[in-house]
Amino acid sequence: MLSEPSATVQVDGAQIAYSRVGNGLPLLVLNGFAATNADWDPSFIDGLASSNELILVDNRGIGRSTDDGKPFNIARLADDAARVIDALGFEHTSVLGWSMGGFIAQMLALEHPHCVNKLILLSTDSGGADADLASADVWSQLVDISGTPHEQARRLLSLLFPSDVAESIYRQFGDIVAAARARLFPALVDRQAAAMNAGVTMV
Repeated sequence: MLSEPSATVQVDGAQIAYSRVGNGLPLLVLNGFAATNADWDPSFIDGLASSNELILVDNRGIGRSTDDGKPFNIARLADDAARVIDALGFEHTSVLGWSMGGFIAQMLALEHPHCVNKLILLSTDSGGADADLASADVWSQLVDISGTPHEQARRLLSLLFPSDVAESIYRQFGDIVAAARARLFPALVDRQAAAMNAGVTMV
């Protein structure tokens, strides 16, 4: 398996970081809310990388990517992804988007169709009146970054999985999830949440 350390692409008001791993047809991988390219399950990434060259992107302002601290929307994040594709010289690529990354992937296909070969959408929606959206209570828990990183990790996993599964995952991966939560900046989480809220009606 081929791998490459993180590199960056300069875009408007930001540097977008990405890593490349695997070999085969290119597959751009877009993260979910408050996640970085280091937060994917390694076994999932290894499976994909066995037959694809993955381009694992950190959205602006999170992980190794930087930004100017200004509000952004899903269209801006899609523009960032398109700039990464162009910088790497791909004529087009398949795109995998998880949760918020699914919003970005769909906007990328709409606004930059020349970049996209196919879409793979995980745990996301297309917005609009027919979308089955999270309740206000669930959403408030998702964006809540109060408490210690381990408290945040346990709360997040309990929100995403049934209680017995969540506890098992916490025992195995709680420290990793907590470490990722400790690196989050509240202002960035707020800006991503605003982009998701606005993006629901844009795609």
